[in-house]
Amino acid sequence: MAVICQDSVGRCSFIDVLEEAVLVHRPVAVALRAMEYCARWLRVAYSQGHNLEARYHMSMAAMLAGLAYGTDSAGAAHAMSQSAGGVHDAPHGALTGRLLAPVMEYNYSGEPERFARIAQALNLDTANKTIWKAAELSVEYVYQLTEDLDIPSLNELGFSEEEIPLLAQKAEADSQTIGNPRDVDARNYERIYARAFEAGRHRKVARQLAHAGS
Repeated sequence: MAVICQDSVGRCSFIDVLEEAVLVHRPVAVALRAMEYCARWLRVAYSQGHNLEARYHMSMAAMLAGLAYGTDSAGAAHAMSQSAGGVHDAPHGALTGRLLAPVMEYNYSGEPERFARIAQALNLDTANKTIWKAAELSVEYVYQLTEDLDIPSLNELGFSEEEIPLLAQKAEADSQTIGNPRDVDARNYERIYARAFEAGRHRKVARQLAHAGS
C-alpha cells in the first residue's frame, strides 16, 4: 500500500504526516522524531515511488505523528481543512498541505521557541540564529516544501476567495480551534486563508513560467 500510493495521494499523505507532527508537537520527543524522519525521507519518498527505505521511514513518521496527535489537538490547520472539506469535496491531505505553512506563519509568534525547535528537527541551520529567526526558517521550509511536492492551490481544489468569510466562520466553529498555540478567531482565519490563496497564486505563476519554458 505504501508503494502503490504515489502521485497526488502519496504527496498529500506525506505532508499531512508532517502537519500532524508540527502542529500537535506533543509528546515532544515523539513529534520531533516524526519531523526528523520527514526532513530526511519525505522528498525521497515523493520522488522515488518504489524506494522502500524511504516509504518505510515515512510510515514510521506517520505512526509517530499519529501517536502525538492522539494526545492533543492539531489546532488551526485541522480546523480549517476538516471544515473546508465540507464545503467542497477536496482531499484532506491536499487541504492541510496547502494550509500548513500559512498556519505556521500565523502561529510562530505565539510560541517562537517551539517553532525554533521544529526548525532544528527539520535539519535547518539554526546556528547563531535568534529564536525568532530560527522559527521563521521552519515556516519558510514548509512553504518551499509545499511547492516542491506540487500541492494544489486552493483555487485548484475548487475554492474561491469570495468564500473566505464562510470558510473562516466554519473554521472558528470547529473544535480543533481550541488547541491552536495562538488565539485565533474568524477574523484571523480570514487572514490565514488570504495568505493561502496568495501562495497559490505564486504557484500558478511558477507553473505558467515552467510551461512556457518547456
